[in-house]
Amino acid sequence: MEQPLLRLGLLGFPDDVGLRLQALASEAREGWPRWRCCDPHLADAWMINGRAVEALGRDELVIVHPLGSHERLTLHRAEVDRPLAFASPLPEGFASAEFFEASDEHSVRQRLQRFEAWLRPLRSQFALGAVIAGRKDWLRDVVHVVHEGKLLAVLDFARWQAGILVPARPVELSMAEWLPRPATGNDIPTSFIRLPLHRLMWTYAVRTATDVLPERYRSKRIYLRRVPMVPARWFGPEHLELMRMLTHTPATFAELLERTGLDQAELAHNLAALFHSGGLTTDPESARRAEGQTRLSIGLLKLDGDETDSDLKGRFRSSDQSVPSSILRDALHSPLRTSNRKS
Repeated sequence: MEQPLLRLGLLGFPDDVGLRLQALASEAREGWPRWRCCDPHLADAWMINGRAVEALGRDELVIVHPLGSHERLTLHRAEVDRPLAFASPLPEGFASAEFFEASDEHSVRQRLQRFEAWLRPLRSQFALGAVIAGRKDWLRDVVHVVHEGKLLAVLDFARWQAGILVPARPVELSMAEWLPRPATGNDIPTSFIRLPLHRLMWTYAVRTATDVLPERYRSKRIYLRRVPMVPARWFGPEHLELMRMLTHTPATFAELLERTGLDQAELAHNLAALFHSGGLTTDPESARRAEGQTRLSIGLLKLDGDETDSDLKGRFRSSDQSVPSSILRDALHSPLRTSNRKS
């Protein structure tokens, strides 16, 4: 059973500590999810240096990122939508039950495992997405996903909706039986997580190490059919730039290789995320019918059309392979915001 890639944001650490934490987190462990450090706006979980934190009242935090710089970010704890933990020591007067010792390898690994437990719903979505990607012949009507007599998920392909039992374990979903149901069997129990299949498939496609781009996307001309219906902050710079390119001029896989400078595996991975979330097509007529709405949606994302190819290559290379920089882009709906307060 494949494990998902989970993304870790490091905030407020000096470079030497950040690099050590990055190395620890990225070590492969059999049967466990993989971790990779990334832009904190896009992270699934945060590790925050307690030395870089200033508490303002009961809720607002200011984080100096990286430590020793003049870059300051604000975070309101009531808005936090992902697990986080603070590296001790914590600032005076600030309390949190979620803390760890950055210098202690066991403490760091224990914290990552707590993150993985908190992120079980995301990991379950990944497991279900993997099964859906491998069962293209089932993508119609309604399917009940059942394991040992227990209903774990309802998949409504007519409405492109899904419901998942909250305690469902990833391994159960990967082993479950698929039972076809009539269209009237599409009721999702109120206790289930309800989400669009576009989001579930995006969650799978961006976190898999498997090449899941359909073969026709390597030979036919590729069109942007719509901006995928996922939260804006989920898009990385590579997804945004590919959508901008395809809005201006549809292109083949080979043409996109030349224009982006990515290698084949990187390009296929990024296109697969856009495809599985409903964003791409090889049918020019389908793209033409949606062109007006697509251009409107692209405009709302405020893409920068003046970036050069060299700028793009630099962002692709640096965004995944280095400690997050002090320059964090202001992403829509991210709880992290640039602070105007002076240190």
